[in-house]
Amino acid sequence: MKKLSAYIASLIISIFLVMLMICSTGIIIIDINVNAKRTITLSEKKNIAAKTSEQINRKFRDLSGASGIPAETYTSNLDEEYLQSVINAYINEGYNALKSDEKFSVEIPENAEMNKAIEDFFNKAADETGYEKNDDFYKKLENTKENAYKVIGDECDIYKFSALEKHGVLRPASKVYKMRPLLTFASIGGTVLMILFLIFVNFREKKTIFYWAGISAVIAGAIGMIPSIYLLSTKYFNAFSIKQPQIFAAFTGAMFKLTEAFMAASIAVCVAGIAMIVLYTVLIRQNTTQQSSPEKTKEE
Repeated sequence: MKKLSAYIASLIISIFLVMLMICSTGIIIIDINVNAKRTITLSEKKNIAAKTSEQINRKFRDLSGASGIPAETYTSNLDEEYLQSVINAYINEGYNALKSDEKFSVEIPENAEMNKAIEDFFNKAADETGYEKNDDFYKKLENTKENAYKVIGDECDIYKFSALEKHGVLRPASKVYKMRPLLTFASIGGTVLMILFLIFVNFREKKTIFYWAGISAVIAGAIGMIPSIYLLSTKYFNAFSIKQPQIFAAFTGAMFKLTEAFMAASIAVCVAGIAMIVLYTVLIRQNTTQQSSPEKTKEE
């Protein structure tokens, strides 16, 4: 009867242990990978600046017909290094808004060469047409610069932090993001607590602790590993429809990176579970051998 109650208790505890192991794995992966440093590194690895440059060139070409300003006035001074610095500014400020209660507000790095090119174009056009360089002239010049930086900012905001702030999503997301340490502690603490419960329930049969913990780890690892393998093998995230290539590359790159990390962690959990089951099997066989040895001695 005691063995039956211990079995049922261990089964119930192992179910909770599986869920907590999956949660712990996911939260730890997010905690490690979802930060400004890792996001910037990923954007550099995926060569997002080059894709952003192509999109900005196309945007300024489209605007040149209406403004009369050649696209080259802007684009000839926008190298990938500068665009990466703008991307970094948006990412850093986005995570700063997530980590604090401050409103998202990014200051785009100034491009002196582009500013000069715009000023040269305006001055040359004014000299050729005889346009008076009055307050209206300088106001149009400043508006043109501001619009140029707005175009650059819109295309370099690859994770759309500005849109999230505008639609009121960033503030609630910040509350969840700041809970990461607590969630990590709670999930790992819960996992440890379930293992302690297993030790308590199986105190008389300590070897079975390896069995229940091992089975839980194998199941948790498989639940995390199998869907991850499917998502990666089918390149599931590539099916998402996002028009801007740099945003598509940033989004899919981040999702594939998180999935790969979660899969690797799940495989590690599964392997650890298999190791515990093997250890349990070895201990059982060793115990059986020790019990059978005295019987053989008595028979002799």
